[in-house]
Amino acid sequence: MTDYVEKGDIYFFYRPKVDTQTVRNLDDVQRLHLVLAPDDEDSARLFIVGKKRLPEITHGKPKSTAREWMMNDMTGKPKEIGEALAPLEYQTKTRGEQEQGEAIPAGEGRYVIFVRDSSSRLAYRLSNPDKPGKAQAELGILAEASYIISVRNPSLDVPGFPDSKPDYPKCLQDKFADKRWIDVDDGKLLDYESTQLLLIGAHDELSEEQVSISGKAALFETLGLKKRDWPTEALEGGTLTEPQMQPEAKPPEGDRSKGGKRGGKAATDTASAAGIAKALKGTDFPCSKDDLIKQAKANHAEHDVVEVLNDFPSRQYETMADVQKAVGEIR
Repeated sequence: MTDYVEKGDIYFFYRPKVDTQTVRNLDDVQRLHLVLAPDDEDSARLFIVGKKRLPEITHGKPKSTAREWMMNDMTGKPKEIGEALAPLEYQTKTRGEQEQGEAIPAGEGRYVIFVRDSSSRLAYRLSNPDKPGKAQAELGILAEASYIISVRNPSLDVPGFPDSKPDYPKCLQDKFADKRWIDVDDGKLLDYESTQLLLIGAHDELSEEQVSISGKAALFETLGLKKRDWPTEALEGGTLTEPQMQPEAKPPEGDRSKGGKRGGKAATDTASAAGIAKALKGTDFPCSKDDLIKQAKANHAEHDVVEVLNDFPSRQYETMADVQKAVGEIR
């Protein structure tokens, strides 16, 4: 028996490394993002996929590459997710205004989350590109696939997973009891930032799952992005490409870190969450507090930004979301 938990649109984006002029392979990629936009809800989730690619679908003997972690980096209105994927401008003393390129769309389709045979699963089918190319091969994105998924108990340590923890309400935390992993039997489990999932490759043909995936994905419309502004070579033809958007083409509607306008100098030059994020561009996560301070100084950050970083707790930081949470902790 199959119990459907939710369905909706699924989108894949990759963010090239800062200052990368040409994207040739996975080594030139900084992040792989997966977006889930459930039907009939005015919210979407932005995930980071570990090791920058989806786990392999293997037949027969399991491989270590057949499993990977995925973490919720942001939950918000779909258009806010779109803004988070746009390019960022930031100011430096020596090189003036610099830019981190946009996250590049590499796939759109439809997904379902369901529970069957004592496990929960995520299955998807791409609508674009029609035939996966090199970009999708590098990122592990197939034409269709399914994965066994489970949610990590945030109260228990799991080696190899980020230290960040979601702030679950008691009703959801109680679902875990003393289990390290539980099935995704409620979509609300995925809504909290820093929620961590384990993905295990299951099938590369959805006929094996006997699930129905229908509907048409609408990446640009749902995320509020203007298609003419975004590079679509990877999305439509499977070709790896690099950021191409000009500053005037970027959505200037504000930053989810509440530090001010996206790309605004007021946010950059102060110790707001947005200003700190921009001062840390190029940070190689995971890293320590000392690494953050070194990166900020290398980017010629303002003195007040460095002072805030000096007040950070001494721990490992897995993503920029961890940094923003630390800002909230000390204020």
